Parts: sequence; structure tokens; C-alpha cells
Amino acid sequence: MKLNSITVKLGGTILILFLIVLFPLIYTIDQLFSSYFYSQKMEQIDFFATKYSETITDVNDKESYHMFEMISELNNVDLFIFNNKGVILNSTGLLNFKEGKSVGEIIKNPIMNKQHLSIEYNDSKTSQTYLISGEPILINNRVSGGLIVVSNMESINTSIAHMRSWLMISVIGSLLIAIGFTFFISRKLSAPLLKMVHATREIATGPLKTGLSITSNDEIGTLAKAINELGRELEDFRSNRREFFANISHELRTPISYIKGYSHVLKNSLYRNEEEKKQYLDIINDEATRLTTLINDLFELSKMEEGRLELNIEALDITNIVISSINKVNLKANEKKIKIISDLPITTPLFHTDGYRLEQVLINLLENAIRYSDDGRAIMVKVTNDQNYLYVSIVDQGVGIPENDLPYIFQRFYRVEKSRTRVAGGTGLGLAIVKNIIDLLSGHIEVQSVSGAGTTFKITFPLKESGDEDE
Repeated sequence: MKLNSITVKLGGTILILFLIVLFPLIYTIDQLFSSYFYSQKMEQIDFFATKYSETITDVNDKESYHMFEMISELNNVDLFIFNNKGVILNSTGLLNFKEGKSVGEIIKNPIMNKQHLSIEYNDSKTSQTYLISGEPILINNRVSGGLIVVSNMESINTSIAHMRSWLMISVIGSLLIAIGFTFFISRKLSAPLLKMVHATREIATGPLKTGLSITSNDEIGTLAKAINELGRELEDFRSNRREFFANISHELRTPISYIKGYSHVLKNSLYRNEEEKKQYLDIINDEATRLTTLINDLFELSKMEEGRLELNIEALDITNIVISSINKVNLKANEKKIKIISDLPITTPLFHTDGYRLEQVLINLLENAIRYSDDGRAIMVKVTNDQNYLYVSIVDQGVGIPENDLPYIFQRFYRVEKSRTRVAGGTGLGLAIVKNIIDLLSGHIEVQSVSGAGTTFKITFPLKESGDEDE
């Protein structure tokens, strides 16, 4: 396992966080237990000092001290009594507090002022620390002396040492458990990431469709789904790009071949008469026009897909746009004796759109209807609306579209019958352009068709400002 791997970094981070929490906690527990032992011992000797000072009726009566030795042994403490002059009258023999010696001012003054005494005393000779508790001996409400209880800190230090030993054992055990737990968790958390790294490397080197089987509902699962979707989209993009280049090369090759072939015939005067010459020139002109249309459609579609198509949004009447579109395609319709019937309401609400682009959509759909309708048929253009939406329907009686082809007709270069489309003069980009423009205008287009009976395109626009986001 590499030291710079995500598993090590994640595990190290978790372990460091654990230690950051653990050590202050251990320190706090140590201080709490130390304070507890100290306060318990201090309360104990305070209780002895208070209790036994009340039993003494005369500091000079040594007969009343006969219980001191027994009390000292039973409670593991030492005691001594001094009079109001600070002279020790009786002692169990601890430290320098011997009978006949005087106590220091730090002990005497609080007692003589009728105050309770609780201090730590450090013996400079033995370097040991003692707890001292003292109470004044009151006779007739006058201080006759003081009773001092002294406890060695050794028992407290022993208890604290035992407690710290157990704490250390607990820390070591916790660290071992934490290391194992951290390793397990870091492997568990990093495993999906490592799978995603492997999947993205596969995507980078060739195979685009990945099969990440990460089903969690957290951010890791979301990222895995995104990588799977990215792989599918890249695979689709690769397929579409391959198909696009195949289609565009074919679409360009055909008119170029015609132009090259017939120009060669004309250049070398291989025609029989002027009529045949004119026929070849017409073919060259038609193919040049078709080539120009293809290039223009490609350029416009590219701008739409990249979001670079500028829209001129304004409030317009849909009926005017429909009438204008019909007028522009009537010449082609008349050539095939096709009648375009319009069903327009007397009044329609104004709605915000780009009139030029909407007319481009309608002309494209009408030309498609004319192109794939037999001579003498009819095309219906109908406009309706309700409170929220505006509807435009174009219904033809043409050859129709097979049901299996309907989901794909808005894709670039998709053709239902390629040979028929080529004869009809289509580029295979018209419906793709229509779909992109309607999306930019915040509209929706749907198609219904029965093969051999005709096709209906229905466009829906919301009665609000269309295409605001693209303005």
C-alpha cells in the first residue's frame, strides 16, 4: 500500500482526529480522578479534625489524649494538639511536630482566629507532601488551642498511580482498536473511490462504458452514477461523432461528385446539344445549392447546440407569422398542386418569441410536409390557445413515418428512407434545427404519424416570455 494512497490518507486523518479527541479526554479524566481522590481525603481529615476537636475540654489535660494513638492507627492519619501559645502539647510523632516545639504561623494564625485550616504541606527533608486539616479547640467560646490532623499523600498518589495505569492500558487498547477500525473504515470508504479511479482511467484509455456497481445514496453513489452516465454519454458522443462524420462525408461527397462529373462533361464538350448542356448546368446548380444549404444548416445547428444563437424576442401575433410562412412555401406547394389550409382564430394573445426563428420552424415543417406528400394532397395549419399555452399544429396527408423511427427523427442526419429523402432534396438536418429552435424558444414539439396516412407535428408555447434565458 502506497503511503500517498487515499486509504492511508483517509485512515491517517481519522486516526489523528481520534487522537485529538482521546488525549484531551484522558487528561480530563486524570484530572477529575486526581481531584476526586484529593477532595475525598481532605473531606475525611476535615471530618476527623472537626469531630475530635469537639471532644477535647481541656488542652492541658493529657488524659483526654489517650484515644489519639488508636485514632491515628485506625484512620491512617497523624494528630497533634497545641495550646494558644502555639506550643505542641501532644503529638503522634509525625514530621517535625514534636511535643514541646512551636507550630508555624501558617498553622497557628488561622486557628487562633477561629478559622478552619486546610493546606498542603511539603517536607523539605523528605520531599513528601502532606494534607493538613485543623480546627480550633474552643472552651467557653475562647480558643484554647488547636487540633491538627495530618495525612500522608502516599495513599492518594498510589490510587492515582493505579488509576493512571488503567488509563494507560485503556489508551493502548483504544489505540489498537482505533487503528484496526480506522484501517477497516478507510478501506471501506476508499474502495468506491479506487473503483472510480480505475473506471475513469478506463474511460481515458478507450472503453467508455463503465459498470460501476456503487448503489449508495450518498455523494459517493451520486458520483458513481455521474461517472456511469459520463461513460454512456461519451460512448454516445463517440458513436454520434462517427456517424456524423460518415454522414457528412457522404452528404458532401454526393453533390461534389455530381459537380465534378458534370463539370468535366461540360469542360470537354461531351454533350450532344445545347439542351443537354443546359440540363447538366441545372444539375450542377442544384447540387451547389444543396451543398450551400447543407453547410448553412450545419453552421446554424452548431451555433444552436453551443448556445451561441442570438434571439430577438418581442411580443408578436402568431397568426401573422403563420400567414407569412404559408405565403413563402405556396410556390412549392403549387408545383405539386398541394393546397395549404389554415385554421386561424380571429384573435390570439400576443406572446414573446423570435418571429424570424419561429417562421424558420414553420417553413421547415411545411416544406417537409410538401416534400413527402403526393400531388393533389392537402396540408392543414391550425392555431389554438387556452389560458396558459399556444398550440400550432401542422397536419399532412403524406407518406407518414413508421412508429419505430419516430423517437429518432429529431437527430442529425437521421432519415426514415435515405434514398427517398435524397431524391426529395433533404439534408437530414431540418428537424434537428426545428427541435433546437423550439427548445430555445421555451417550447415543446411532438409528432404523431401513421405510415402511409400522414403526419402531425404539434408545437406548444407557454403564454409567457419565450426564450428569456437565451436573450
